[in-house]
Amino acid sequence: MKYLKKLSLNILYTIILFITLSLLLTAFNYFNIINYQTLAICKIIIPILSLFFAGLLMGKKATKNGWLEGLKISLIIIAIMIIFTIIAKSFTPKILTFFLILILSGIFGSIIGINKNN
Repeated sequence: MKYLKKLSLNILYTIILFITLSLLLTAFNYFNIINYQTLAICKIIIPILSLFFAGLLMGKKATKNGWLEGLKISLIIIAIMIIFTIIAKSFTPKILTFFLILILSGIFGSIIGINKNN
């Protein structure tokens, strides 16, 4: 039960971070503060940073196998994203590659998190 609470809290933090950064990016785009190329790059960077942060939090709370904790949190968040992608009917091999990059980002974040913990 304690692990499930920790996991759901980290997922909540990740979703809040993702939504906050996305809204900030949308506001910048609306007021023409950033151009289209910067917007395209930031649309890629925001999910990567969010999953890295999720992995970092999971790694800090783990005692061993940080990469496994990062893999767990990444797969849960990616599963949620795949559901939304299938609903939007925009599932392509390019998106699958992006999801693999996101999984690696979460794993890398948890490896750094567990090393900061020790």
